[in-house]
Amino acid sequence: MGKAEILDFVKTMHVKDHAILFYSNSQDKREILFTYLKAGLDAGEAAIYVASDESTHEIAQAMKDFGINVDQYKGTHGLKIVDYQEWYIINGEFDVGRIFSLWERSLKEALTAGYKGLRAAGEMSCFFKHHMLNELVVYERALHRELEVPMEAICAYDDSIVLRGMEEDRYLKLYLDLITAHGTILFVGPEEAGIVRTV
Repeated sequence: MGKAEILDFVKTMHVKDHAILFYSNSQDKREILFTYLKAGLDAGEAAIYVASDESTHEIAQAMKDFGINVDQYKGTHGLKIVDYQEWYIINGEFDVGRIFSLWERSLKEALTAGYKGLRAAGEMSCFFKHHMLNELVVYERALHRELEVPMEAICAYDDSIVLRGMEEDRYLKLYLDLITAHGTILFVGPEEAGIVRTV
């Protein structure tokens, strides 16, 4: 199984599917997440990208290079590219209820604008940068267990950030917490790629 299977999978994700993506370079991350979002946009769904590894400008330009008509979709409320400081950690604070309110409001706006649903992609490195690993696990568990917002989501993790400066026991516990909070694990590295379904 390789990256082609991952790309096929993300194109056909369904409402309330919640996947975790581990990647080792930004090119793979972009290809997978943009393929996933573009498939949704092409099918009449709206899309949101929460950026923390790269700036919103860099993501928007990369999406344009990938073939996504960013300006058109932004003009019709079909695509939002937001900084994590407007979504996950606002004014240095994490509030899981506020994050869910943002998802719910965005879905409502998309449906009002005529879109069929919502696809979300989030870069999760901001939680590591702010040393909010407990908050990260709370959010991921809530998103997987209590998600009432009818949308699909991929949470993207840069392997180098996840592993940086973390003791092995703590890393293993965090890794287990994260993978059990998702229905599907996607991993792509320099030598291998694949899909593991946990439910």
